[in-house]
Amino acid sequence: MNDTAEAEGLPPPARRHRPVRPRDAASLIVLRGEGRDLELLAGRRPLHLRFMPGVYVFPGGAIDAADRRPWAVETEAPNLTPRLFACARAALRETWEETGVLIAAPRTGPASVPPHLPIEKAYAERGLAAAFDRLAYVGRAITPSRVFRRFNTRFFLCDASLVVGEPRSNDEFEDVAWHPIGRRPLDPFRDVSQFMLARAIAMREGRADPDAPLFCTVGQSRCIRVCREALLSA
Repeated sequence: MNDTAEAEGLPPPARRHRPVRPRDAASLIVLRGEGRDLELLAGRRPLHLRFMPGVYVFPGGAIDAADRRPWAVETEAPNLTPRLFACARAALRETWEETGVLIAAPRTGPASVPPHLPIEKAYAERGLAAAFDRLAYVGRAITPSRVFRRFNTRFFLCDASLVVGEPRSNDEFEDVAWHPIGRRPLDPFRDVSQFMLARAIAMREGRADPDAPLFCTVGQSRCIRVCREALLSA
């Protein structure tokens, strides 16, 4: 396989007739400021990674089994279905693991059970709760079937006023910072990220379509459909 194909995530020829089942994942879009002062919390995937090397992305990743169970320190979010709640947990956990910041609100009472997971302990030690009630569902995207690593990703939006901590880079996420996207675009930045960012900004400004989108591929063409998951959680 040539370097270009690998960078795009294309599978070897022998596997191209067997589409990979997409794995559930989640990403968090965190914004602060407005206009030319608008900034986005994002980082760059290192060049040594096989999937999307050198590309700027929102913090996020695949859903773990532990994300499907309630945390000891979390706010209620009745607008989220159990599946979307698991995705939201993954988005906040991955954001903490990749950038070092928590998306939090003051805790109003003791933890429901003793904190067990590292992310739960991070909140509990600071007297905070994971602010799921302050997240907005942006939309969903499914990686094309021709790609060797596929994700069924749900995107959430939150404001920087919920951020606790200072962003930091690590071995798996480089150039982690508040990037001034109001002055210059991130590059390289994939089309699905551009699409979800544009919708998140529109939501923040009160001009977004009320129906959450599903960004997917039909045949060889990208298309935008209405996300039925979001309708179920409305």
